[in-house]
Amino acid sequence: MPNKFDDVAVRVATKEDVPDLVSVLDRAFTDDDPFGEYMFPDETQRRRLQPRLTRAMIRHQYLPSGGALVAIADGRIVGGALWQTPSYRFGPLRYLASIPEFVWAMGSGGPRALAMDSTIAGLAKGLPHFFGVSLGVDPEHQRGGVGEAVLTYAIAEIERVGAPLLGLCKDGNVAYYRARGAQRIGRIRIGRRGPEVNVIMWLPSSLAEIAE
Repeated sequence: MPNKFDDVAVRVATKEDVPDLVSVLDRAFTDDDPFGEYMFPDETQRRRLQPRLTRAMIRHQYLPSGGALVAIADGRIVGGALWQTPSYRFGPLRYLASIPEFVWAMGSGGPRALAMDSTIAGLAKGLPHFFGVSLGVDPEHQRGGVGEAVLTYAIAEIERVGAPLLGLCKDGNVAYYRARGAQRIGRIRIGRRGPEVNVIMWLPSSLAEIAE
């Protein structure tokens, strides 16, 4: 049985949170993760390299932009999320500084990781938006309200900013996100031979009223 929490606190991650956040996301996406399986088709390689890539992404892309979130319950990190805010920029100097770590982390999965980035960059081009890269909960605490708390935090942010939140998800997660206010707006393929996944979107109330 998953632990049910009376109170889950969600906040922006700090540098000290990185090891625990990497560990939680790694456990959350150990199995049935079409994105990780696409980037690292070999399971042995995936288990070794995916945590490295997650760590590099957090350190260089999401921590500096405030796009790494942690969910804390009973004094420990039990879930987390990575997202791009409307003001997200991965500038040239930071990109150059991060190259050695990303090369070390991606190994032969580099071209597939770049295909993922290209797919994300092509969604809603020119429209200010949030993009949800990942939302993961420690398997021991799934169905305990942790994911709900992270989404509540995210939805409050899109309401505050007035910009939509987009994301990609596998078929098995569509119902979960729809029940929490998302719309499924289409499907897209990752790269040329990658998985076909769903595009989902939350609209802030200010834009939802216009759409109606």
